[in-house]
Amino acid sequence: MRHARVVLDDRKPDSVARQALPTAVATIYRFPKTHQRLSDYLKEVEGVDLRVNGELTIADTRTHVLAGVRENDEPHWVRHFSQVVGVDADLRSTSPFAVIVVEIDESSICAVTWGTSGRHLLDDLLLDDDFGLDFGIRRIDPAKLRLVRSNLLDVSARGMEISFPSGNALSGFPLEPAGELVTGIEGPADMTGLTYDTATGGRSWQIRAGRSLSIQLGRSPEDFISDLRTICAVADEDAGDAPLRRIAEVRPVSENDAMMSELESRLAAALGGDAQHGPLGLCWPASALGEIGQANSYIAGRIGSVGSRVLDPAFEVETLVEPFVQVDVSRRVAVLRDAELTPCADDAGEEVLTRPISMIKWVAFETSVGGRTYCLHQGKWYEIGQEAVDRVHAQVRELLRNRSSLAFPLWVPTGKPKDEHDYCELVARQNGYLCLDRTFARTPMHPRFELADIIGPADEIVHVKWLGRATAASHLYTQAQVSAWAQRFEPQAMEQLQDKVRAIDSGRAITDRPKVVVLAVGGREWDVDQLFTLSQVSLLRLSQELRNLGLELQFADIPFIAKRKGKSAGTAA
Repeated sequence: MRHARVVLDDRKPDSVARQALPTAVATIYRFPKTHQRLSDYLKEVEGVDLRVNGELTIADTRTHVLAGVRENDEPHWVRHFSQVVGVDADLRSTSPFAVIVVEIDESSICAVTWGTSGRHLLDDLLLDDDFGLDFGIRRIDPAKLRLVRSNLLDVSARGMEISFPSGNALSGFPLEPAGELVTGIEGPADMTGLTYDTATGGRSWQIRAGRSLSIQLGRSPEDFISDLRTICAVADEDAGDAPLRRIAEVRPVSENDAMMSELESRLAAALGGDAQHGPLGLCWPASALGEIGQANSYIAGRIGSVGSRVLDPAFEVETLVEPFVQVDVSRRVAVLRDAELTPCADDAGEEVLTRPISMIKWVAFETSVGGRTYCLHQGKWYEIGQEAVDRVHAQVRELLRNRSSLAFPLWVPTGKPKDEHDYCELVARQNGYLCLDRTFARTPMHPRFELADIIGPADEIVHVKWLGRATAASHLYTQAQVSAWAQRFEPQAMEQLQDKVRAIDSGRAITDRPKVVVLAVGGREWDVDQLFTLSQVSLLRLSQELRNLGLELQFADIPFIAKRKGKSAGTAA
């Protein structure tokens, strides 16, 4: 259908301009085609009164149409209001909605929704989670990006939304090189090929792109279907030259992704001791962030028929997953999700610090398939593009060049719970070194944390950790970050640091805030090839934060004797 160009007069009310357009705003979702019946992409929702429900042919295209109202629960504040004024008020309401499910081609289905309730009728498990972003990174003006929503892939899981009302280039948004998951972007988009573009003479339009896409669609049946097909085609274009392509370098892997079976097969093999596709590692779950550094034992339970075990605080990942060898390979990942690990304050596994946490959130795994890196993080899978991985590795390799000149004696692991503390005391026998391990500081912002494990001869803040063969280092990074932040912004932290140093050596005083932080590890060396990619991203983030606080980050490899097999074995609970 052809349209005359519409001249938008900025002096007229917006409503007049909108009425003149042969398009209107709607929200689009997309599904990979997995079912023949279009109704199978919808789900039943209680409290829905359907006024329209059935298949319909629109512009020679098969669709399924829904329209109706959804009953809303009474607002939670109504009771408070009634208590204050002494009058009962019935404020229940309904929300209108409409959904059109459209068969685009042999590989994809679209669902167009109107009204806030429309999206609740879609089967979330079947959705293409990247559809909106795929269109946005190809069409949003890279110099006028207005909003970016993202989540950090670290133990904090921090969410962030940054906006520039007048727009900005992507470089103006402080995104991580590979450790940040972008969930939404907004900005003026090139509408070439769409009805809106023809009607307005090539004007751009502000879109919202994420899991879904909010955009102008044609009002006529023919334009509506044509626009949907054009949008899907754009989303599937090669993004190699798209200026915003970095936004899509880190993506979640959905449950219905074709790659999921291969990833879980590789994870299952690793749980059984087969590391040909990548090693397993240990990481600290976000739900136990506040208990970092406080655990003196762990309870591992619900691993098949194996009873609960108490693990010491320095257990290796091999000890944690040892029972999985006896679990059928087809059930290992499911058992990992059901199994639990709980940090405890005492040595016997009796004083729990948190609720039981799914064991899959404690396990890190990384594997490469077809030039893409896949990471298991906090129980979820993420895909990272090779360019992002290479960029991170190069930056970390340069960062690790800054080595500390401090002296560390040989670390001979004993397998005892106090092994790390005993080693710190051994270091402190050297002239000028002080052991602060297990002496906790307390401030209003941080009720319990370690300022340092060791104080060096020049007042270096040293954090010591046995990382083992494949342990993610998030615990160590968090300890360093919390200590540095507290020393800079909480006067009580510096006062307690001075008191602790004076208590050990009455002739020594720390008058100025320490300027050097040293991460010293045993069990393996600081090597970019032995760190998980997301652990490297966290290390880059720590380095930047310390630099902002006026601190220098240095690294030290502690000479060590490898642990004998079974050294960190657990005992029956």
